[in-house]
Amino acid sequence: MSTNILSMLESEFEKTGDLQFEQLEEVAVKSHAPLSQVAGAASFYAAFTGGKMGEICPCALAEMPLPMENRRILSQKNDYAGLKAAVANPDGILSAVSASGLRGRGGAGFPVGLKWKTTKDCDDAVKYVVVNADEGEPDTAKDGVILRTVPHAVLEGMAICGLCVGAEKGYIYIRAEYPEAKQLVEQEIARATALGYLGKHICGSEFNFTVEAVAGAGSYVCGEETALLSSLEGLRGEPRLKPPFPGVAGLYGKPTVVNNVETMANVPLILTLGADGYRAVGTEKHPGTKVITVCGVEKEGVYEVNLGTPLRTILESVGCDFSDIKALQIGGGASGGLIGPDKLDATLDIEGLAAAGGALGTGSIRVLKKADNLVALNARIATFFAEESCGKCTPCRLATKEMADLLTTRNFTVDELRELAAYLTDNARCAFGQAASTTLLSSMNLYQEEFEDV
Repeated sequence: MSTNILSMLESEFEKTGDLQFEQLEEVAVKSHAPLSQVAGAASFYAAFTGGKMGEICPCALAEMPLPMENRRILSQKNDYAGLKAAVANPDGILSAVSASGLRGRGGAGFPVGLKWKTTKDCDDAVKYVVVNADEGEPDTAKDGVILRTVPHAVLEGMAICGLCVGAEKGYIYIRAEYPEAKQLVEQEIARATALGYLGKHICGSEFNFTVEAVAGAGSYVCGEETALLSSLEGLRGEPRLKPPFPGVAGLYGKPTVVNNVETMANVPLILTLGADGYRAVGTEKHPGTKVITVCGVEKEGVYEVNLGTPLRTILESVGCDFSDIKALQIGGGASGGLIGPDKLDATLDIEGLAAAGGALGTGSIRVLKKADNLVALNARIATFFAEESCGKCTPCRLATKEMADLLTTRNFTVDELRELAAYLTDNARCAFGQAASTTLLSSMNLYQEEFEDV
């Protein structure tokens, strides 16, 4: 994919203040890229607010995170100290990761130690470590920033994981629209290999581990772990039935650890700080920090904050106008649910947001203004899901299109929308399809009158 696609899209947007299909076709021709990838880039950077579909979210294009206190992940030294500690005591890796309480940062929040143990306990001679860097959720830019800022931390975490579970090969699957990040990762792979932190006999030990950076297929669904594995194998990116889970039968049918970029970047900290040191920030049930994307405020950008920080504190730090808050969309730009302005004292962690009726997800926060039209917002989100559905399961393939048609034409009743949303949530094959109606249901729960007065 051409590195000029994003700049070309910006140029087209500046001409008309919008991005029409004809403009996307022109960019595809000029960049020699598939139209699907150009459209994917445009939709990814669209701000799902009252603005136009082509509006580019500034934070997604940020080169570096804006300054914030308590940065841990984004300020790691490039010395592979965590890997050195792991090589010195490989038998202590799993216990340290488990004791740290590290939970997945890609959305599910699954305990990392338990996931690694599943793969470690398999007897297979061949195992894999895969990092999911296919950051396709609109309004989420954290993984791209991590890859551009501390790629060494991700690679170091992968090597530590490989040493722990018995894998000698790792893949990092990077979103196709992140060519700069992929280039930086490849440069760090070469540097780490030359210094003996990757490759054969790592740090003078008998441990061998190599990493390959792979460009994504330009599909939102490939962010789902089993669809990602299918894509890595050269197949169509479609989700697989679970069980079996990737930890037992993943890439090429072999035991595979699949972790998010941010999750893996936390691992070196555990080995250098120790489990207790790592748990010094965050909450008891959700220790550590979280890299988040904040949109719809004066200082949009990517920040690192302690888990357990109140939403109000975060928003005060980034210039939020509290008098103009209609709702907060949290967890993912397209799949994130809405919570009301009465929930500003909820804390940014899995338990705190769950108690407020939300979910942490990828950690994105968008402030919706009082003038934002929730029917229009949900029409754009439904259109996004209809276009991005892989089509493998009938519920997602048909229901997302029907939802988009109803919302776009504004020819619906609230009961029809609720029934369709419930059907999709209950019957879609993968988590992406199941989450396609999250924003709609939460919008109607907060402001049903807006959907009754269309």
